[in-house]
Amino acid sequence: MASLKVRDVAARLNVSEKTVYKWLAQGLIPATKLGRTWVVTEETLEAVLATPVPHARPYPGAGARPNAAPPPPTEALDLEALERINALAGGAIRAGIEDVLSPRNRSEETKRSIGEALEEARGEILLHGIGLREFFGDVDYTPVLRRMINEDRDISARALLVHPLGDFAHARAVAEIGAQFVDESSFRAGPLFSDSWRSLNVISSLRRTAQESRHASLDVHFADHWPSVYLLMTENCCFVETYHFGRPDPDLYGSSIDGLVPILKLSSDAPYYRVLRNHFEYVWGGTNPYIPVQTLEQVAEAVKVNI
Repeated sequence: MASLKVRDVAARLNVSEKTVYKWLAQGLIPATKLGRTWVVTEETLEAVLATPVPHARPYPGAGARPNAAPPPPTEALDLEALERINALAGGAIRAGIEDVLSPRNRSEETKRSIGEALEEARGEILLHGIGLREFFGDVDYTPVLRRMINEDRDISARALLVHPLGDFAHARAVAEIGAQFVDESSFRAGPLFSDSWRSLNVISSLRRTAQESRHASLDVHFADHWPSVYLLMTENCCFVETYHFGRPDPDLYGSSIDGLVPILKLSSDAPYYRVLRNHFEYVWGGTNPYIPVQTLEQVAEAVKVNI
């Protein structure tokens, strides 16, 4: 029996992958789960497509008696909800938005979608963010990047990160951990600087492997500025999340900078995709005198990392 991936099921049912995962979890689509992977057979999907969708109610007024009571208020609410859904869908299509994903810090589905897009990427890959620990740390997407470079895939990855000793890095430490990190010695002893140091070692290791490859390449620049967005951009799509200095409720999980707000997935022909790409290239190029940009070699020397 032929098995289908979640994206194939979503395409056949004309819904988002997030909806398919929800239906799978609810048991609405019969499937088998192997580890973290759902397996849906072609026969099962054909059975789902062949199942008639029952009508909850007839159209308001159909077959009504002359003195019949008006339809219940829920009918009007259903129609209003449908109009809102159509408006949202229309606006998303016009803007080139393919999906709206849950915050990264609260959703395994979001992490899975980003990981799948990275795994399937070929050609240029752009990464933009503060430290991108999930790409240059010990978990999440680091193994994917390492595998792509080790296998010498045809990729050209560039990452634009925050300078680990710059003003914004200090500002983040104060916002997330406390005012005691204004002091330079305390900042260098703190967890955020330690994360940057470990990430630099991972980046250095990956780039050394890439330099020995024929096709895969990796380059990293560091800017001392407010990065504004978390970004993963491939030649097919883009995931973007806005950064923020805000944690509106004390029970929200995550940092005060990232991982708390929804992520937009954009198609490569969306105007927003092109704006984000231009933004990346502008900062990467270092032409603005008020946005200092340094190479991996320069930052490694300042942070005392051997590359």
